[in-house]
Amino acid sequence: MSNTYAFYQAGMRLIDFSVTSDQVLVTRHDRPTASPQPLTPTLATELGAIMHFDPAQALARLPQFGRWQPAMRTGTTFTTTWQATYERRDAHYWLNRHARPALDIIVDDAGTVVGYQQTQRAVTSVLVQPAWARATVVAAWQNAHMMRSVGTLGRRFTAMVPMRDGTRLATEVLLPATTQPVAAIMERTPYGRNQFIPGYQRFAHRGYAVIVQDVRGREDSEGPWIPFQYERDDANDTLNWIAAQPWNNGRVGMIGGSYGGYTQWAAAASGNPHLQAIVSMVTAGGAFTDTFAHGGAPSMAQLAWFFSVSGQRFQPNLMHRDDWDQLLRTRPIADIPQVGLGHAIPGYTAYLQHPTYDEFMANTDWHARADHIHVPAFIQSGWFDDDAMGTIEALDVTRNYAPGQRHILLGPWLHGGNAQYDLDDLALPANAIRHDVDLLHTQWFDHFLRGVDNGIDRQPTAEYFTMNANQWHTADTFPPSAPATQWPLDATTAGFGAQPGSAHVDYDYDPNDPAPQLVDVSGNEFEFPTDYAHWEHRSDVVSFTSPPLTNAITINGRLTLHFFASSSAVDTDWAIRATDVSPDGHARNVTDGIMNAKFRHDPRHAEYLTPGAINEYTLATLQTSYQFLPGHRLRLDVTSAASNLIFPNPNTRAGLNGTTSVVAHQRIYTGSDYPSTLSFNAAG
Repeated sequence: MSNTYAFYQAGMRLIDFSVTSDQVLVTRHDRPTASPQPLTPTLATELGAIMHFDPAQALARLPQFGRWQPAMRTGTTFTTTWQATYERRDAHYWLNRHARPALDIIVDDAGTVVGYQQTQRAVTSVLVQPAWARATVVAAWQNAHMMRSVGTLGRRFTAMVPMRDGTRLATEVLLPATTQPVAAIMERTPYGRNQFIPGYQRFAHRGYAVIVQDVRGREDSEGPWIPFQYERDDANDTLNWIAAQPWNNGRVGMIGGSYGGYTQWAAAASGNPHLQAIVSMVTAGGAFTDTFAHGGAPSMAQLAWFFSVSGQRFQPNLMHRDDWDQLLRTRPIADIPQVGLGHAIPGYTAYLQHPTYDEFMANTDWHARADHIHVPAFIQSGWFDDDAMGTIEALDVTRNYAPGQRHILLGPWLHGGNAQYDLDDLALPANAIRHDVDLLHTQWFDHFLRGVDNGIDRQPTAEYFTMNANQWHTADTFPPSAPATQWPLDATTAGFGAQPGSAHVDYDYDPNDPAPQLVDVSGNEFEFPTDYAHWEHRSDVVSFTSPPLTNAITINGRLTLHFFASSSAVDTDWAIRATDVSPDGHARNVTDGIMNAKFRHDPRHAEYLTPGAINEYTLATLQTSYQFLPGHRLRLDVTSAASNLIFPNPNTRAGLNGTTSVVAHQRIYTGSDYPSTLSFNAAG
């Protein structure tokens, strides 16, 4: 007796697995064969690259769930011997807790596990007995009339695409089996083009040409590797090359996340007419605002990424070290790669030579070329994405788009995005993962690249998840329109409220003992909803805390602090953090923001401080949608460091190029003479 399990992805039944007591036979609809094949280790590895999990291990574990069947009938949670924890969502679906990505399970009426569902940022994979596909996202594809048979793959080849300066970029092309020209979907990446083809071949099965290109200086592409510097022109040249090929109809879409998001906006900033749709996920922004620096403050956490791309090929293992704390204290910071790797990183060195927003930095700033950006954009990110500034810039450059030309999806996600139900110790509900995300992406491309009237352009522009309310909302934009709420800071009470006259609160910031950002550099995730209560007691952190709320308030968008401050130093940083203080005293991070004081007026011109002089600042956090519950308090922390995220400012003119530091005596002013104020858009 055998059981059949079907693998579904992107609205297609790609693979069948026939499981007996002694073997698993594979029938590939994605690559028709004369007869079923045994599931060998080699084939399991090949299929795993498409499925995003190991089919041999997943199928082998299905009968093992039987030992927890009694608990599943009566309980709400259980943990397997392989340390997978499950929580009941409903009679037929269990969530995989404390896992990234979460591999959820589907059960039949008898409580037998009959399949899995897993989402990873941009795609959902389903392996299930066909009769129970209705309990998965397959039902959503069916309801949208998007299920289809698997299209046959055609030719795959590598092209060395010439750029305007003669540099050739390695470009992998996968075509559907047709003689007609078709639309294309492309990603440009520094991480190796070949690893993306198995995941993206779902688009080729649906009739698109798939192109994945190694950006300049990476993998098999020629030229120097200086992150972000060449992406606009290289994308423009590549788009023109694609449009000139006989297999393309002149229409190209792009997809990708992080650096792969950046390459899309850089391409859009070129104004190339062949780029007609993008799907931007957790996109990186400009180097001065989001990647190499945050508000002009050089990024400390980004060193792990620079290590991973320090060679010709991506080496993620180089991000993982147990001595980051010690290594990142090396001064000057230009020496860190030599100490940590034994050699310099040319791209990192190049950025250190441009500490202000000069022509080099401006070249990375696609946001500054907003007048060239018109491409319909699907914008996806999360509240705890450490590249959130890139998404904020994307929302800004598209704010005047006509209705239907952009779609915004903002969830309770990290940079890794849309893949887990638990963030640190924060448990999220079942709707935290959007299993329909690739359905939306496919509809977006079908509409703008093929002219399909599927209604995606008539949906509400923005979908966003509100933390604590645990609900998705829709709006015509994000943040939704709302009156601004203003809370004046009061140094006399360490709270909020208008006070006559002036008051101030002081602290000393020592670069040798900086306040931390609570992240693991090796994890390459730099924003978490973490408890900061212990760290808020530091003497170099000043806090302004509201009384317990009598009614819930929901903040949508960014919080902005307009404040007055002085420093004894000629240069320093300001860091703010909004926390949610629960009745038991925990203070969970909601969002934060950073700026280097010398760029307070203009990022293009460093203006050092006059020690003791009072200056006016405006500092905005990243964005959120967060409900503060009754009985909770909103707290604003102000300090001068976020170590692990940014390098501690040494408070000197030499800055991080020097080897010495000084303690800065900081003063925050409040009251009617110096109306420091926290502003935000809130709904009751």
